[in-house]
Amino acid sequence: MAASSTEPQGSEPAASKEEARRRITRITYWSLPFLVVFGVWNLIPSIPNAWRFAVMPVEIVFVVVYGTAVIRFSLWQRDEYWRERGRDPKHPECFPKDHTGGESG
Repeated sequence: MAASSTEPQGSEPAASKEEARRRITRITYWSLPFLVVFGVWNLIPSIPNAWRFAVMPVEIVFVVVYGTAVIRFSLWQRDEYWRERGRDPKHPECFPKDHTGGESG
């Protein structure tokens, strides 16, 4: 019971570096095919307007998917920062209950 007093109630232990590396690798794997395709499209000197209008929805979908993945990673990283410090990620301004007791300093 003493080991759980340093962690906020209902939280998980801080994630490892392998978990962060796995998440970054997933974002990289998602982005590489799109970067290659967009790079090739940008090297073609004169693309007809019909193709440009066909490519635009693909680019918009990629931006939404990639942006969502990056934002989720950033929020996960923020939560892990607070978990490492023994705070509740939902309310990092509040100290754990064992620190708010009647201790005199």
